[in-house]
Amino acid sequence: MARHRKIQGEEIARNLNRRQLIELEACARCGECTNWCPVYAQDKRECISARGKLAMLRSMLDGSLTAEERTEFLQGLYQCSACGQCHIVCPVRINTPELWEQARYALVSAGIPQPEGQVKQLTTIKGFNNSYGKPQEERGLWAKNAWDAGFLKSLVPLWSERPSSVLYFAGCTASFDPAMQFVAVQTARLLQEAGVEFSILGSDEPCCIGKLRRMGDPAFTEEAQNRARQFDNSGVRTIIVSCAGCYKGLHSDYHSLWPGAQKVLHVTQLYEQLLHDGLLRVQQEVPLVVTYHDPCHLGRHNRIYDPPRNVLQAVPALKLVEMARHRAFSACCGMGGGLKAANPELQHKVSASRIREAEATGAQAVVTPCQTCYLGLLHGVEETSSSLKVYHLNEMLIRSVCPEVSREAIDAAFSGDQVKLK
Repeated sequence: MARHRKIQGEEIARNLNRRQLIELEACARCGECTNWCPVYAQDKRECISARGKLAMLRSMLDGSLTAEERTEFLQGLYQCSACGQCHIVCPVRINTPELWEQARYALVSAGIPQPEGQVKQLTTIKGFNNSYGKPQEERGLWAKNAWDAGFLKSLVPLWSERPSSVLYFAGCTASFDPAMQFVAVQTARLLQEAGVEFSILGSDEPCCIGKLRRMGDPAFTEEAQNRARQFDNSGVRTIIVSCAGCYKGLHSDYHSLWPGAQKVLHVTQLYEQLLHDGLLRVQQEVPLVVTYHDPCHLGRHNRIYDPPRNVLQAVPALKLVEMARHRAFSACCGMGGGLKAANPELQHKVSASRIREAEATGAQAVVTPCQTCYLGLLHGVEETSSSLKVYHLNEMLIRSVCPEVSREAIDAAFSGDQVKLK
């Protein structure tokens, strides 16, 4: 048994790069990670902390991890949102989020599968090309339904019919989740208000498959390369995304696989430029005090902090107040890294903690430009019975630019007789 563990440890080590193997030995055991980890704050087992996972992974590689410790390590590795806070505060700057994702890949490659909840989600993504198990033919229906309901100035063209300078990549959540389709509709309308010429892929739009990377699925590299080729063969040059997860996937995860990854923009970056150029005009006042939640994939992982804040500050009468933890030190909502699939109860506790921090600012609402964070924060509101409102950043712009395209109006139209969803 000991020899088997040693051989398996060597197999895992082969799938970690030299820097990561050095990082395993570089941990100073200072415990700074335990002071900041949003998950450890809710579950103080050592295996949850970065320090604990590093120590256990070292022992796993040399075959000295006991069966009980191995179970604890796997729980700690997958009950982690890979938010990257431990990387920011680490005195030796161990790149923990990348290490956790690569460790998951190495474990799976060595025959140690992910938790059951994650396996089910990965199977759905690979089987349906989306995380909702819906037919691809339905992926672009939000655009047609929005046009039929009168929310768009013109019907959004398909890329196959009218290629344009910009591709709007709506992503799985805004395409398929009825509660989140307002994000796609509002994004499209705001781009139209600014005169941006864009198209969508519709049923040809693939899942960015970033979740495969998050959970360590070995199929990620090949699937990402296939998608990169699809974009290149279609002549896509600039991709706009409204999902922070899609941004990390298409921009960061694809970076070494696809030279075009640098042409991916999060929609807040484009909004900021459009507002600066006077192409997107805010008009109505939005008298609201809000606090801003930095998505991990947009903030810590890609250092996009100012564009969304600049957009909010451009809205007349809107007041922005910061939480105690913001920007690089922003607390995670718990939805990333597969934590939600591995342990939904723990994710709810993490998001509840973030909502309590938002309440402490005295704000009326918390705003985020990530639909995954939006859903996660709603879990926190429910968990705490908070009166705090949660808004996607789009909603703040819409209220000032074209208030008739509110989330409430879209939800009512899409769920009523006005629009017949197919």
